[in-house]
Amino acid sequence: MNQASSAVLTVLEGEKVRLRPFSPDDIGPSYIAWLNDPLVTRFSNQRFRRHDQASSEQYLRSFIGTPNHFVAIVDKQDDRLLGSLTAYIAPAHKTVDVGMMVGERSVWGQGIGQDAWNTLCNWLLNPQLGLRKLTAGTARPNIGMIRIMERSGMELEAVRREQEIIEEEAVDLLYYARFAARRMTP
Repeated sequence: MNQASSAVLTVLEGEKVRLRPFSPDDIGPSYIAWLNDPLVTRFSNQRFRRHDQASSEQYLRSFIGTPNHFVAIVDKQDDRLLGSLTAYIAPAHKTVDVGMMVGERSVWGQGIGQDAWNTLCNWLLNPQLGLRKLTAGTARPNIGMIRIMERSGMELEAVRREQEIIEEEAVDLLYYARFAARRMTP
């Protein structure tokens, strides 16, 4: 077993957020409402599914016994759940693909996503974990996510032209990457 497949996330502290493993207690009315909110899932393929307690619990269970991480984004001030991150690790390739949902709309535009993103990605690219490359993708209209990735030092790696339909328009998918040798800054 290599370092990447055995990494255990406990609690990570950002400037504004605390990251910890997502737990069954996090699956409540607010979380399920985010998953079913067309504005929150506007650029996600989650918008094609109806989510409930059972589907959310099943998704959480899918991480058990894998090297992957499902992470809760929690407000440092009041311990309120604000969103989630995922990290899908490919140990054989020493890569990780990261995704994020900030579901609590009242904190949008306050740097919560950037802080959560940088905090998790810096941990994932820590030399002790042995991962060499971090990737992420989004649809071209998702300007907020593009800014988060670019501010964190990720670079555009690939474009899949008119790959998905969002709001009845064919849009590009953009794929970003960052190598472990370059550390992310807030």
